[in-house]
Amino acid sequence: MKTLSIFAMLALLSTYSFAAELKTLPEVDGNLSGITYSPDSDSYFLIQNNSGNVFEYKADFTRPLRVIHLQNLIDDDTEDIAYLGNNEFALSTESNQVLILKILPGQTSIDARESRAEVQLMQLPRPGKSNKGLEGVCYSKKQNLLFAVQEKKPKRIFQWPRPATMEDITSPDRLRLREPYDADALLKHVMSDLSACHYDDAKDELVLLSHESSRVMRVNLQGQAVSTLDLPKEAPQYEGLTFGKNGEMVLVSEPNIVVIIK
Repeated sequence: MKTLSIFAMLALLSTYSFAAELKTLPEVDGNLSGITYSPDSDSYFLIQNNSGNVFEYKADFTRPLRVIHLQNLIDDDTEDIAYLGNNEFALSTESNQVLILKILPGQTSIDARESRAEVQLMQLPRPGKSNKGLEGVCYSKKQNLLFAVQEKKPKRIFQWPRPATMEDITSPDRLRLREPYDADALLKHVMSDLSACHYDDAKDELVLLSHESSRVMRVNLQGQAVSTLDLPKEAPQYEGLTFGKNGEMVLVSEPNIVVIIK
């Protein structure tokens, strides 16, 4: 697909139409913050912030299959979740930590202490402002790369290879971090914050979400805009996104709303 400048892409927004379905999840009492799809279980995992609770749903989102309680987190302000494969998940927190842990079928409680061998802690550079840290985490299985997005002040996109071992990495210098482009400059007039990301392995594109701008943007790793989409205003605060098995975009919004776009 030919890439366009950000402003040229924004000019095309009014010509794009889509069908959106909204679902409210009464079992989630608020603070819905992130979502990921697991093709292995054909289900979605949704995470709350300020609680460490993870909810698993099938695609109809009628009722949760289970609620998984993450215990002993250093930072329970969990902002996003990404499926890595083999029952492993990455979680991002407001203090710019990324955790990798397993959620096995049937588990409803997990000890998430970073000192355990089954849990890996990675500390990214700490945010410059309180409550403006990591909002999203995502993974490229094809490239074995992790990505994380910092909300604002400044907006940042981090990229690093997934470590070969489960050793904790508390020094950002050891993570081999890159910032593929200056996110603050690239998104200055388009997205006022970053709330989630998803890596599309088929297209080698990063899909970015802004809750303040209610907008999704696809960007390649050279920092060129590929497409941009304004989201339905019925959901008040978009916090996470993923894609289902048929290519549908599934987003979560605070307090407890799922939006499915086909």
